[in-house]
Amino acid sequence: MGAMQASGAGRPSHVIPWLKKVSIFQELGPDALGEISKITEVISFEPNQTVFLANEVADALYVIMSGQVRIEQNYRDGRRKTLAFLGPGHFFGEMAIVTDRRRCATAIISETAELMRVDKTAFLSSLKKNAELCFGILQVICERLRMADDEIHNLTFRNLPGRIVSKLFELGEQFGRATENGLLINLELTHYDLADMVGTNRESISKYLSKFKREGSVATHKKLLIIKDRRKLLSWT
Repeated sequence: MGAMQASGAGRPSHVIPWLKKVSIFQELGPDALGEISKITEVISFEPNQTVFLANEVADALYVIMSGQVRIEQNYRDGRRKTLAFLGPGHFFGEMAIVTDRRRCATAIISETAELMRVDKTAFLSSLKKNAELCFGILQVICERLRMADDEIHNLTFRNLPGRIVSKLFELGEQFGRATENGLLINLELTHYDLADMVGTNRESISKYLSKFKREGSVATHKKLLIIKDRRKLLSWT
């Protein structure tokens, strides 16, 4: 794991506005938010640093204030599977600390980032004392289950181009920025990454992205994808 740097931004006055943006903490009152802020520190990371590894003992949950994080699984034969990219406002690592299980994936910094780190022991102590925080966690678990159901549905019932289009729309919601040419997905995404996330191979991704470009529904700009015509893309689903 690379070196990490604690930031002075971890003072409560800076942390609380960020905590309010996170679904787990949105229903908390000022006193509860103040308690959470006291057990939170802000840590700076450089690209390619590891936040945590799969199978490590979970000791914290993380909230992204800036930058990007890649969630991946690594296999003994050297293969790597990208599960997701996360940006500012997203959080990760919460399931392992509430279930007492080890990390199920690896988190890698893909773009210089500042993360809020909430200590596990202190967080669980707050959880036992705060019904609103418990409800927030239940909502998160339900949302994770819904997303897993959607993923299973996509893999089972949607054809490959439909799965690719669905993932492009999802990434557009996460990282999209409106431009005069369309919705720019502000994420450097390789064909291998996209293949991992939709359950196919790089060749198939290249094939369908070429088709999307020829019909004018997708374009590229400096390694970034642009959704130009949502209606045309929807015809593939």
